[in-house]
Amino acid sequence: MIQVKNPKGKIISIGELLVEFIPVNPTLRLHEEGSILKTASGSSGIFACANAKICDRAAFIGKIGSDALSQFVIGVMEREGVDISRVVTGEGQIGLSFLENLEHGRNFEYYRKNSVGSKFGPENIDEEYIRNASAIHYSGMLLELSESMREACIKCVKIAKDAGVMISFDPNIRKEVMKSDDARKRLYEGIETADVIAPTLEEARFVTGLDSEMENLEELHKRGPKVVALTRDADGAVLSDGKRIVSVAGTGVNAVDPTGAGDTFASMLVYGIQEGWDLEKIAVYCNCAGGLAVTKQGSIGRALPSLEEVEQMANAAAFDIEVKNW
Repeated sequence: MIQVKNPKGKIISIGELLVEFIPVNPTLRLHEEGSILKTASGSSGIFACANAKICDRAAFIGKIGSDALSQFVIGVMEREGVDISRVVTGEGQIGLSFLENLEHGRNFEYYRKNSVGSKFGPENIDEEYIRNASAIHYSGMLLELSESMREACIKCVKIAKDAGVMISFDPNIRKEVMKSDDARKRLYEGIETADVIAPTLEEARFVTGLDSEMENLEELHKRGPKVVALTRDADGAVLSDGKRIVSVAGTGVNAVDPTGAGDTFASMLVYGIQEGWDLEKIAVYCNCAGGLAVTKQGSIGRALPSLEEVEQMANAAAFDIEVKNW
């Protein structure tokens, strides 16, 4: 599948941490008065914490402030077991995210312009730390967050490529920031330089302009990634390593809060590859991990499943699995 250079090295997530505020009453709107839940968040942070729930090699690099909310989030990350030894402190405040649930889906209001996390740059990277990793992970949204963050991600990818470190990329497409040709080019380059990608089927269609799962898998493989996973929300996922395709049905769980499901799925995907699992086991475990992550409000410190919980679901349920060769 993928040759892992240093299977005992760190799995490093690169990115921005956020504080997310979630309504206790799911019907509460942002303009209304009511109780809210404060949680640590940010896609890269969720990935790292999800990884820490299943192994002892999870790490995060980024920048935080000296403000109380930055200290809250980094304290949660450390408590969850993430290596934060290469996190740097700078001037500014951590970004904020406010969630509301609408009839047609979720709406996030972000307050992150010039956040301290967006100021993470290439000068903040410990190159040797990246070289000694087993994998790095980052998302496409970071490429549009700021110029310094973009340069940091590009530098990490170059170091990882040169050192033979596995690269995981989450397209994490936000159509409102993907309107320019430059933004699309950066997204495509992220896909082309990755070993592993896990877009939603909708994101894949946005990238390729194609409709069917098979067409999207084939086109994405052509662009570079050795392992492609297409997530289908409640309908499970389909994974391909270029030789075989495994499709697994959804878990059927009662979804309470989908925040972090994709990050948790991607975290298990990287871990499974690192462990040398076969594609069927990876597909089932990713499916279960993502499913369990939506059963509670919040993500970090609240809903992310342990490896034992994932194993229990995988062993207890009979999932419909389809396997075929290319």
